[in-house]
Amino acid sequence: MKGFQKIFGQFQFVVISLLTTAVIVWLAASLQLVPADSPVSQEQSPQPSAQSPGETSQPLPPATSRPPSPLYESLPSISNAPSPAKAPATPAASAPNNYYGHLSYAENEDNRLVNVGEFVRGTYRRSEYLDQEAAAAFTQLVNAAADANLTLQPISGFRSVNDQKELFDKQVQKLGSVEAATKLSAPPGFSEHHTGYAIDIGDRNQPEKDLKVAFEDTTAYEWLTNNARNYGFELSFPRNNAQGVNFEPWHWRYIGTSRAAVQFASARNL
Repeated sequence: MKGFQKIFGQFQFVVISLLTTAVIVWLAASLQLVPADSPVSQEQSPQPSAQSPGETSQPLPPATSRPPSPLYESLPSISNAPSPAKAPATPAASAPNNYYGHLSYAENEDNRLVNVGEFVRGTYRRSEYLDQEAAAAFTQLVNAAADANLTLQPISGFRSVNDQKELFDKQVQKLGSVEAATKLSAPPGFSEHHTGYAIDIGDRNQPEKDLKVAFEDTTAYEWLTNNARNYGFELSFPRNNAQGVNFEPWHWRYIGTSRAAVQFASARNL
């Protein structure tokens, strides 16, 4: 009997040991901490869209709804700009609103543009537009010139940013670089023509001098230098102007009202 009790005691000890071990294993498994989520890899993370160097996030303004006007190149005989040899040194861009000497300008409102007459060359005719304030003054200017036996005509008035881009791109293709093109034409967004207060003027009786430095040798230019200020107009780019832009005897801007003058305040304060 004692032998049986001894064997039973040893068996009971083994059972208790096994149960104790099982309980310890179960508790360890229950108390084990769950690892935190692994970080999202760089490949899984959403990536911002890359922007190419030189790419701008601001698109060019859309063209206005004004009837389209052909660019200078549609008349090759008047597309000749002054010789680059006569151009003064053009400064590099030094401010956000300054591009190789050309200042930035916004497009005028389409509903302010008024027809100021036609550019005529042979059988070709094209209507030109100015802001209503400049248009009234330009009409008076033309009438006064007619009293002096001169036949002034508009060559190019208001020009949209899109039209200017097409014009400028052609200059780049012709001259081989943006910098060279800026000596003869304003980049899109940097032309006084966008304002509707600037106009290129020619003498209907001397078309061979349209848009050429030779226009300064005409009686029309002499009359303009003596009388244009009486009607609120001034020459935008005289020789050795502060912007470093080519001398353009045909290009005049209207500053006769406060709204007009503020358009060119930056240029006139240089």
